[in-house]
Amino acid sequence: MSLFQYPKSKHVRKFGPPTYKHYQTYKRWLQAEFSRVCVYCRQPDSSSPNLNFGVDHYKPKGDSRFGHLLCSYGNLYYCCGSCNSRKNDDWPTDEKAGPYVVNPCDHEMADHLRFNVKSGRIEPRSSNGTHTEKLLQLNDVESIKYRNNTFVIIRALEAEIARLDAELKESENCLSRGIITQAEHDADAISIRADRDAHQCVIFAQNGGLPLALSRKQQNYLAPAKP
Repeated sequence: MSLFQYPKSKHVRKFGPPTYKHYQTYKRWLQAEFSRVCVYCRQPDSSSPNLNFGVDHYKPKGDSRFGHLLCSYGNLYYCCGSCNSRKNDDWPTDEKAGPYVVNPCDHEMADHLRFNVKSGRIEPRSSNGTHTEKLLQLNDVESIKYRNNTFVIIRALEAEIARLDAELKESENCLSRGIITQAEHDADAISIRADRDAHQCVIFAQNGGLPLALSRKQQNYLAPAKP
């Protein structure tokens, strides 16, 4: 999925982890479950090593009605510190009327929130989307600046990768025409590919594309696919 875009279909949980006594133990499971992205603002945890990501209780742990869900995996989400603290103990007084903060398992989130790549803003598309955007302050000045700056960085690196690809192709052409030796071409190729790989790693860090290997335990507790 593209950076900051909201999913168009509901997320089906792929893990069925064992029951733990402390909900914090589920953090690594949730990081893999939700592809290392905050489920609310869509920021990847790889974009900054100092980001504070944690476990969010969708039905808030501060509400006595939901005490039995403290360590229930289906009530837990991967969430950045800002969204977690802003969401806090939010829950509608009238559960039938709402509004609700939208989450990827209960809602088709793209029906409620849409990221505008031109403005860097997250635009509400429903009453639940409006509630989510306002409560979590998804369009505060710093968040918009961060999203726009991220795309500037990615576009610049993509342009540099395209330049490096053209440089490598030119080196191959020069080799075929006898202008440079095989050794000179090989040295060029090693240098160009190293630069290209370095740029691609930065892009992956910015867009959440860095691979996240599953532990052996996580692999053992993958939920069976639904028919």
